[in-house]
Amino acid sequence: MAGGKLSPRQKMINMMYLVLTALLALNVSKEVLNSFFEVNLGIERSTTNFNAKNGDTYAAFDAAAELNKVKAGAFRDQAYEVKANADELVEFIQEMKYNLVLAADKEVYLGSQLELKDEDGNLLEDKAITTPWNELSDAEKKMTIGNLSVKDDRHASGDLFYSAKRKKNIATDLKNNLISYKNSLLSISEGNESLITSINETCNYDDKKVKGKKQLWEEYNFYDMPSVGALTLLSKMQSDVRNTEADIITMLRENIDATSLKFTTAEGIQIPQSNFVLRGDSFRAQIFISAKDTTQDPMIYVGEYDSLGNGNYQMKGTEGVDYNSVKVVNGKGIFSERASSEGMKKWGGLIAMKTANGTKMYPFNGEYLVAAKTAVVSPTNMNILYLEVDNPLKISVPGYTAGEISAVISNGKVSATKRSLGEYSARPSKKGKALVTLYANVEGKRTKMGDMEFRVKEVPPPKAKVQFAISANGVLVIDKMKMVNAGGLGAELKDFDFKGVRYVI
Repeated sequence: MAGGKLSPRQKMINMMYLVLTALLALNVSKEVLNSFFEVNLGIERSTTNFNAKNGDTYAAFDAAAELNKVKAGAFRDQAYEVKANADELVEFIQEMKYNLVLAADKEVYLGSQLELKDEDGNLLEDKAITTPWNELSDAEKKMTIGNLSVKDDRHASGDLFYSAKRKKNIATDLKNNLISYKNSLLSISEGNESLITSINETCNYDDKKVKGKKQLWEEYNFYDMPSVGALTLLSKMQSDVRNTEADIITMLRENIDATSLKFTTAEGIQIPQSNFVLRGDSFRAQIFISAKDTTQDPMIYVGEYDSLGNGNYQMKGTEGVDYNSVKVVNGKGIFSERASSEGMKKWGGLIAMKTANGTKMYPFNGEYLVAAKTAVVSPTNMNILYLEVDNPLKISVPGYTAGEISAVISNGKVSATKRSLGEYSARPSKKGKALVTLYANVEGKRTKMGDMEFRVKEVPPPKAKVQFAISANGVLVIDKMKMVNAGGLGAELKDFDFKGVRYVI
């Protein structure tokens, strides 16, 4: 039904309705009127069957929501909202039918004809009731109207439901309720064109043209209409309500699984929080079952994407320029990108999978650290810092960026000269030893990574130097005239590359 095709039973009901409206325009015999009351009973039986099948569908919603409330709960709630609207409309029409028969016959028989007639086919008078609708029990309001004696009454329908002389008519209220119900179904059916077409065809409440003149829907269906005709038309409207209700809740039930992916196999997956772990730290990983559909490969795109709301996404720009597709092998994307600069790199994209409702996009995001290739050689016997000068230090901790590292010293002070490059300067304040301790930002916490001890020495003494003197066999030799012009002695720290050391002689 949700595909927009009418069942043979529903097609027959529609055909009988067309024949009925044509015959009722004529003065037909009592036998024909009796036949159309049988048509009315047939429509009511069809409506009862629809309602029973709908009950099975609602039970399936309850079971699905109990198993997975997140997945099925919203669809179940939407289905029950449709049910509430349909029940209210069916009861509104049932009240109209009851009042119509009460006005025509002055009494009403509720139930099946087997319960209402004796062996000779005569009505059991003790089964007749004249109770007003609002005094009936809930069970009585749901019972079939089993008899209509005055089938050719052409006044009851118009007197009750429509008169051009009245400003307010029950038939107009009915039309408005039917249109409101129809619009609610169309809203839920958005995107399902075949179902929308079916609803529009079944629930057509447009005004009619009779002999070239416009006639209101209310007048066309209820004014000067024989009671059996109005009763049958109302029963058909109830059938249409239950029929379209069945279509909608069937679609909603199918959507529970349509939004899910279908998988054919599964495998165990572990994703470590980090592949780099320091001694004393904990290795952390997520472990779970990953399912996949071996009958189709996903489409994977890497690059920036936009969120469109309601769980919808799309890639930014043009494929091959702003983002790239990824080669997929056995359901897994193989992604490779050359690292051209150091630091933490963020990446992500969309995975596209086909579902029963079309292609669904699933976002993913990740990050990785790019570090420079380095080699460390440490002269263990020469860990020396000099007093009162800036001693350059190059500091790093494997697995962490320079920006995540800091240093302290136990003797003097240490300061960053180019932190982004890991370059620092240490300036001890006294002889002896100095301990340089390194810290890293680990998950937002300042964590000690290790330390190194240095010996602190005074700057070595300089050697006297005469300008223009040259060394010959270990002896400084200088021309007399150059010595006169030398201007005196100087001091020199040969092979000492630290800057900022000055001597006065």
